[in-house]
Amino acid sequence: MKAYEFKAKITSDGQLDYSEILLKNLPPNQEVRVIILVNEMSSTEVEEQTDWSRLAVEQFFSDYSEEDEIYNQI
Repeated sequence: MKAYEFKAKITSDGQLDYSEILLKNLPPNQEVRVIILVNEMSSTEVEEQTDWSRLAVEQFFSDYSEEDEIYNQI
């Protein structure tokens, strides 16, 4: 069994975007195995992302006042 390693991206619509050169080097009508490796966020990065999200929500609502209530009626 041969292995090919290449970089690819997942597009915003969930498709795997890779180089067409790869397909030219593989025989057609052949079943292949695909292994996808992704970088994982460390627990520190997850905590930091959670903290930033929480701060954003707190800051967004901290400036909300009774005068802003008029926009809820639109």
